[in-house]
Amino acid sequence: MARANLKRKREEKELKDKGYVECYHCDELVKPSALKCPHCGKWYSSGKQALAVSLVLIIALSLVSVYYFYQDSQGAYDPSSAAPTVLSANPTGLTVSTDSSIAVTFSKDMDKASVQAAFSISPSIPGSFSWSGRTMTFAPTNPLADGSVYTATVGSSAVDATGKTLDCGVYTWRFTTTAGGATIPTIRTIGTGDNNFWSISTSHPSWALSEVQSRPVLILTHTTGCAPCVTMGEICEDVSSAYSSQIKYYDLTSGVNEPQATDCFAAYDPVPPNYVPLTTILTKGPNNQILWHSWEGVIDEATLSSWIDDAITYHNNN
Repeated sequence: MARANLKRKREEKELKDKGYVECYHCDELVKPSALKCPHCGKWYSSGKQALAVSLVLIIALSLVSVYYFYQDSQGAYDPSSAAPTVLSANPTGLTVSTDSSIAVTFSKDMDKASVQAAFSISPSIPGSFSWSGRTMTFAPTNPLADGSVYTATVGSSAVDATGKTLDCGVYTWRFTTTAGGATIPTIRTIGTGDNNFWSISTSHPSWALSEVQSRPVLILTHTTGCAPCVTMGEICEDVSSAYSSQIKYYDLTSGVNEPQATDCFAAYDPVPPNYVPLTTILTKGPNNQILWHSWEGVIDEATLSSWIDDAITYHNNN
């Protein structure tokens, strides 16, 4: 027994010389860096802290794994999968120089041949195309006609380098040349022909008919996530704010649960497919006729304001 005790003391001395310390719970010698006593199984405070940190890290890693698994299962966002959109189109407005070229900038690399084939301008004019990065420029062969309204369109057959069509389907805008000091007519024509600005034949939604009795109505029908729709929304907000006391503005998001937007497509863009943004103006004309004009695509602020001025003039005179 004495020999065993002597041996134990010698081993304890050797361990203490190595830096071992006594366990707070069972007095057995343990390594100074021990987080848990190998003899009694008790955890030290530093060990508990380390365990807590480890658990936090494990939980965090698990959550990250779950997130990426979910992303993979849902399909991670890939910018290359997005539809191309028109970022800008020029010129716009009511005072465009007759020497101007027409330029369109896209959000993605485009199939140039398809874009050129899909581009049109009315009245039709000859010209040539050139590209700088994602911007296509159409340079007219001759100066534009003075005092004329031009309509430029990038049609639905335009696709990007991967074959995706424009997010808005068709992109259209207008501009007016005024190099010779031509003035924009205060009152645009009324009728049913292609050369008339204000139309008179359609079946109007009841809510629009009710509102237009007291003032002109501006309606924007659009979708979410459509770049031209965002642009047109900002323009309509600015114009409606400027004319807030004179017009009624409707901002309609198209969808299965938006009956007013559906009404607008049926009345003011009846020939499918329906493209957005769709901007519509209603006013009162001679003999209490309801006059209206609608437009697919982006309208610059100056042009839209001139339409509103026209609508207000008609409404006040009738």
